[in-house]
Amino acid sequence: MHAIGVVIPTYNRADALLVCLQHLERQTITDFEVIVVDDGSTDSTPQQIEQFLRKTSLNLRYARQGNAGPARARNLAISMLTAPICLMIGDDIFASSNFVETHLKLHQQRPELQVAGLGLTRWSETGQKVTKFMRWLDASGNQFAYGDLLDGISPDWNHFYTSNLSAKTELLRQYPFAESFPHAAMEDMELGYRIRRQRGLELVFMPAAVAYHLHPTDFRRACRRMLTIGPAARHMHELWPASKPEPPGRLRQWVFGALLRHRWLIKSLVHLSDMLVRIWCPNPFMKLALKVYYLIGYSAAL
Repeated sequence: MHAIGVVIPTYNRADALLVCLQHLERQTITDFEVIVVDDGSTDSTPQQIEQFLRKTSLNLRYARQGNAGPARARNLAISMLTAPICLMIGDDIFASSNFVETHLKLHQQRPELQVAGLGLTRWSETGQKVTKFMRWLDASGNQFAYGDLLDGISPDWNHFYTSNLSAKTELLRQYPFAESFPHAAMEDMELGYRIRRQRGLELVFMPAAVAYHLHPTDFRRACRRMLTIGPAARHMHELWPASKPEPPGRLRQWVFGALLRHRWLIKSLVHLSDMLVRIWCPNPFMKLALKVYYLIGYSAAL
């Protein structure tokens, strides 16, 4: 039995996945297993993994399922683990050399079932150009709310980020991911919320467990991402009504309502924001446009 296992769901990211696995080959410890679950990739992932398995030093197992989303892929991987600790990352996450060891040490020091570990994820400086917009997306909490955590805010269920997260395997088998979430959006936070309500969750932030995220994006792609997050948030609130945040003030409700009623206003707002972000970032229109796209997705889920 290994001390810890790394779980990686993947979908059509063969090149990034190989780099992810190469970083795991360079860890300061070797007593860990790796399970990759392919969520029905249509690219060269199966062939690339087959070649990688012939030469890697990793204790790696590969499974494949029909395309059903990362929630089901993680549940399958967790069912295959032999290790008592499960470390979850994405296929576009590149671990620092002491990454696995840092997560393992937390659980050795804190064996309580409800204790989970959250590492620090930063943009990868290799393989992509980190733009001002990407840095704002990170700092503003529209990507991950690490800025708040680094400022001393205690992590909670809404920081349950499976790009860099470890928990006891037994806990994750007792509380599997909800497979009704078809995309990589809110399925991890829903699990964090459910564990906190039903069992109790103590999430420990570990800034020393650094990983780097290869995920090039821009303003328009971030808007499209909000169209995925909106329906996922709606589903979360249907499952757990108490998780729904307080509604915005009347003025903001009026502004959002006017934008949602008039498509030309939305197009104008996005076009203006997209032009401004190239020369003025951050600017007041970016967050508004992202929120409107979130509301479009949320309303469409009705």
